[in-house]
Amino acid sequence: MRVHSSTMTIQGSALSGVNPLPMFRNREHHRIVPDNGTLLTEHRINLGYETGERMLPYQMQDRYSRERKDLILQTVTLENDILKAVFLPEYGGRLYSLVDKRTNKEILYRNPVFQPGNLAILNAWFSGGVEWNVGQVGHTFTTCSPVHAVKLVDDEGNEFLRIYEYERCKNVFWHIDFHLPPHAEELQIYVRIVNDQAESVPMYWWTNIAVQETAQARVFSTTSEVIYIDHHVKGFGLGELPHLPTVPDEDVTYPLKFPFSNEYFFQTRESLGSPWEAVAYEDGRLFYERSTARLRYRKMFCWGHHPGGRRWCDFLADPGEGDYIEIQGGFLPTQMHGQDMPANTVWDFTQMMGMTHVDTAQVYVSDWSDANQYVAGSVDELLTEDKVYETHRRLSVYAEKMPTETLFQGSGWGALERLRREYKGEHTIPAGFVFDDETLTAAQAPWVELLQTGQLPKPDVHDIPASWMVQLDWKELVQESLKEQSSWYALLHYGVMLYEAGEEEEAVTAWKKSIEAAPSVWTYRNLAVAAKQAGDPSLALHYMEEAYALAHHFPDRAFAEEYLGLLVERKDHARAWDVFQSLPETFAQSDRVQIIIGEAALILDKDDFLTNLFQKEFAVIREGEVTIVELWYKVHAKQLAEQRGVPLTDELLQEARVLYPPPANIDFRIIGS
Repeated sequence: MRVHSSTMTIQGSALSGVNPLPMFRNREHHRIVPDNGTLLTEHRINLGYETGERMLPYQMQDRYSRERKDLILQTVTLENDILKAVFLPEYGGRLYSLVDKRTNKEILYRNPVFQPGNLAILNAWFSGGVEWNVGQVGHTFTTCSPVHAVKLVDDEGNEFLRIYEYERCKNVFWHIDFHLPPHAEELQIYVRIVNDQAESVPMYWWTNIAVQETAQARVFSTTSEVIYIDHHVKGFGLGELPHLPTVPDEDVTYPLKFPFSNEYFFQTRESLGSPWEAVAYEDGRLFYERSTARLRYRKMFCWGHHPGGRRWCDFLADPGEGDYIEIQGGFLPTQMHGQDMPANTVWDFTQMMGMTHVDTAQVYVSDWSDANQYVAGSVDELLTEDKVYETHRRLSVYAEKMPTETLFQGSGWGALERLRREYKGEHTIPAGFVFDDETLTAAQAPWVELLQTGQLPKPDVHDIPASWMVQLDWKELVQESLKEQSSWYALLHYGVMLYEAGEEEEAVTAWKKSIEAAPSVWTYRNLAVAAKQAGDPSLALHYMEEAYALAHHFPDRAFAEEYLGLLVERKDHARAWDVFQSLPETFAQSDRVQIIIGEAALILDKDDFLTNLFQKEFAVIREGEVTIVELWYKVHAKQLAEQRGVPLTDELLQEARVLYPPPANIDFRIIGS
């Protein structure tokens, strides 16, 4: 019932800026999600709908390393006499820690370090605690970005915490209220998403809860029917716990029984009014969470005992300190299912979580159904369906309540949207949200100028664009401004908006006009992207070389990564190596540049470079990425061919896979070799 802000010191690797290039959405809005023939018709409804990758208007957060130092992180703490919850407002409002003050024990998995890894929509992500994923499939846009945090007071005088933001991709508002009234044994979480537009938008939510992984950690939930990952078809299957066809001889309600990274989704019955999930431990602890019915489905994710999965656990923390599993709650049967949130709609739900103790003899009986029935009863004794809904009704009363004190300021995008609505005479932002002008920064400045003058600014072509915008309302404003006056900068942004909206020919026309007004590396690069997407890699390379020729260097390493990637794809390895050699040291030593140029080094017999490459510890390799591992196999297959005086063949490559397992520092596979 007390909320206060502070700081914490932790060893970690700080994020150091963003990639300035616009990363366009997948041209396929819907993914084709295979299954092994076991899914029912009802499971295929909206499977893959609007799950194609989307990044804009956000920028990629790929600037971090493995070099750690003491970081001072802002925190907000909410506590009562039983529980203490610590949040990180700089990093998506992540619930970092939840401690039972009666035992002084951590309820969640609390990461002892802050180490970003390439697992989120925008790249950077870190493990541990509870993450709030809204808007688009995957770890959310703001998982490593600041959100607003404010203090409020309920009718009994108890302080509670609200975190909130304006989500720019779907143009919705969301907030989460956290309550801990006196003597409460569960953290009470009220989530509200507001779509106050005249159009529906694709919507997504999953609460990701990281809890400790132990040898005997066992997972329980509402049903034995699950949709699971079938790596053989790179899709889904429908199965029945505790055994699944992918690991037929193991009880996979124990996550460590999986030999590879996997997940399964509990298919909660529609009639169940209050879904739940729990994890039991050898010492009798039981983590449990329960919610109202909108958060209908549950999930278990684990890294498995494969070396690549164990590598990820250690990579995201410290060796031996990173063992966790995730239990999650979401709107739909899997994270590859989509749905639309109707226009002028509010969705809300309440979720509660805590820790108790249970009888291990009943938790570990061989029949999972019997154990699950016992755990269900234990959860129900502590947190009945009636209690969940009574809590929901009480918390929802404060949904539109205004804050009493600002604890931490998030982005200025909510303030900009408020200004846009005021300038256009539209309805105000929803009640319960405060976006002050003082949150506006340089990122919003061009758009404020557009509102005030009717024109975007005209910066120097060498300046890095402050931000990107794809919202239809802003596209219309830019389009209107071009009727009065055009500039390279306005045409650049207009092209970005058009291309993201699928109007690709119109975007290319706008970018060519921008080049005519004033050539810039930004516009040439976008033309290169369009050419590559259109199936013309030669033209794409031409545009990137035009960009490079403007100043014989690039203003950011992201250009070098894309240029080198094009050269290697075209098998122009000598040119790629020459460009690599000409790069500034900071560019040349970046993870992605080193990995890309590795292919050229193999062809050009740069053995010393490859030896050093395989000894590095990379920070930004993607979850499941095998680029560096495949290069390792190719190097050793080439060596085998040279030793035997024979041509390099696929058979030698397969032999190398068996004879030369990759070292742990480069092995980020999740399903095996």
